[in-house]
Amino acid sequence: MRFFLVYFFSCIFSADWLSTSGNKIVDSGGNQVKLQGLNWFGYETQMRVFHGLWAANLHDTVAEVARRGFNVFRCPFSADLLHEWSSGKYEPVQINPNVNADLNGKNNREIWDDFLVDCKKNGVKVFIDIHGVEPDQYQDATWGKPEYIYTALEWFANEFKSDDTIIGIDIKNEPHGQCDYADKAIWDSSTADNNWRSTAATAASRIHAKNPNLLIFVEGIECYNGPRGIESGWWGGVLTFVKDLPLDLGSHQDKLVYSPHEYGPTVFNQTWFNPTFTYDSIYNDHWKDSWMFIHEQDIAPLLFGEWGGKLEGTNTDWMTYMVQLISKNNLSHTFGVSIRTAETLKDF
Repeated sequence: MRFFLVYFFSCIFSADWLSTSGNKIVDSGGNQVKLQGLNWFGYETQMRVFHGLWAANLHDTVAEVARRGFNVFRCPFSADLLHEWSSGKYEPVQINPNVNADLNGKNNREIWDDFLVDCKKNGVKVFIDIHGVEPDQYQDATWGKPEYIYTALEWFANEFKSDDTIIGIDIKNEPHGQCDYADKAIWDSSTADNNWRSTAATAASRIHAKNPNLLIFVEGIECYNGPRGIESGWWGGVLTFVKDLPLDLGSHQDKLVYSPHEYGPTVFNQTWFNPTFTYDSIYNDHWKDSWMFIHEQDIAPLLFGEWGGKLEGTNTDWMTYMVQLISKNNLSHTFGVSIRTAETLKDF
C-alpha cells in the first residue's frame, strides 16, 4: 500500500511556547510557525503504546520524521490511559527487542518519555488528542463523562507543564452526529451536555489553569443547524458556526486553533465530490464556508488534524487539491498516516 506523504520545509523551534496572532501560529518572537506533521497512533488503543515499534526503531523514526521536514506529532490518547498514569499505573508493553533493544522491559510511560526526549533533540513538537474515553473507543458523538475528561486533561497539562516539547491539546477527536440525532454534538449558547462549544470552553479553561501556555485545538462538528439552515460534512469537520458563535477563551484567546478533519471520496462520496470536481468547485462548494473563511478573515489559525488517504481514482485528485490548498495558504496540518488504527485503516 502506498501512502501520499507530502514533505514540507521544516521549522526548527527555539525553546519557547507557541501562541496565535490572527490566522497564524507564532513563536515568542512573533515569527510565524507552520506546523506540518504526522499522526502517530497507538496510545489510544488497547496496546497503550505507539504502533509500529514491532518493526521500526523509535529513535530512528523520530529522527527520520524530522529529516523529512515534519515538525510535529499528533498523538491520540484515551482518557482512561491518562487516569492510569495519574494514579501511577504504567502498563508493560510488547515491543520487538530486536528493533528496540533499549525499550525492552520499559513501560508505556517510560517509552513516552523517551519519545519526548527524541522529539526535543530533533526539534519536533508534540500535541495529544483525546481520541476516546476508553481504549479503542472512537464512536462517542460527545463525552458521556465530561468531568472524567476534564480531570484527565488537567493532570496531563500539569504533568508536562515544564516541557515545551508538548505544545497543546486537541481536546476531543471528531465530535459528530447528524442534525436529527438525539445525542448529536451541537454548537450553541447553552450549557447542554452535548454542546461542544460549552464543553470546549470548559476544557480549555481547566487546562489553562494548569498550564496557560498550551495551544487548544478545537475540532468542528458534523452537522450545524444555524441561520443559513443545515450545514453538514465530516465528523469534526464543520466549523461554519464560527461565523455566528465563535469560541471565546477569554484572556487565552491567543491559544485557540481550529482543527477540522478533511477526507476524500474513498471515505464517503460527499455531495461536493461530483463527477467533475475541481480545486475551484470543491473550494466553493465545501472548503470556503466550512472553514476557509476562518483563515481568510484572519479569525484564528487552522490546523488540519487528520487528512489523507489512498492514491487511487478521484481520491488522488482530492489529495492533490488539498496539497495545493495547504501550500498556497501556508496552512498547518498533521497527515493521517495509518499503521493499524481501527477507525481509519480501511481508508488508508
